[in-house]
Amino acid sequence: MNKIVLIVFLFLPILSCSRVHPQADKPVISVSILPQKYFLEKLSAGHVEINVMIPPGASPATYEPTPSQLTRLSQSTLYMRIGYVGFENSWMDKLMAINPRMKITDLSKGIEVIREEEKTPHHGHDHIGIDPHVWMSVPNARVIAVNVYNELLLLLPGEQALLKERFESFSSELDSLHLAISSLLNDKENGSFMIYHPALTYFARDYNLIQMSLEIEGKTPSPAHLKRMTDLGLENNIKTIFIQSQFDRTNAEILAKETGAGIIQFNPLDEEWKSQMLYIAEQLHSTL
Repeated sequence: MNKIVLIVFLFLPILSCSRVHPQADKPVISVSILPQKYFLEKLSAGHVEINVMIPPGASPATYEPTPSQLTRLSQSTLYMRIGYVGFENSWMDKLMAINPRMKITDLSKGIEVIREEEKTPHHGHDHIGIDPHVWMSVPNARVIAVNVYNELLLLLPGEQALLKERFESFSSELDSLHLAISSLLNDKENGSFMIYHPALTYFARDYNLIQMSLEIEGKTPSPAHLKRMTDLGLENNIKTIFIQSQFDRTNAEILAKETGAGIIQFNPLDEEWKSQMLYIAEQLHSTL
């Protein structure tokens, strides 16, 4: 049996009940990752319910939604995809099959994306085509905010004045954040840092930094690649190795020991997006 058809068949009784007995007065918006929840909460003023598909600690590349999440999805008026994460590439057709009436919008629309061929030889990456970490950029967040705002205007026509006020306030916050990060990194141009999984490609582009990735094509580095990265780290006097909090530290610790670099854990999927962006900038400021 076709997998999509099987999913719809299994959840048909649940979906039917959820449509007959809606559980919320507010429209439900589903999103893929927690940083999207941050943007939505900033802009919606509590007028929508937010269903996050990928929970804390889960991988956007491999996560499969639970039955309760699919039930909530069936009640969603709108799905705001972030753009290119693996979960969306694998599941979007199935999610649409579960809730055919749900509108889909892409929050990466209008972002100048980074493609594989644009990267330097040191920027190994596990994503073919477009780098998916579009939200790890304040300029990109401005575009995302515009996309969210435009959808909310359509969804909540009676709240246009409030939505405009929230959008203008958040836009000012983003301007201040970009200024703060730029001030921290304005004398770090072409500074180099290493990272296990290359989640800071857009951040590096924004502030003229060089990201060197330990992970290649989503695979654990081989001893030969680890040796090359060690040599590269020593050659470039690398002092910082970033690693996501969800990742195994073993290879990063080997590299740190060989190069004398420090390991900094961060979380690009943190719901507290602004705090995480400032944290990354502060760590780079103190180590580059």
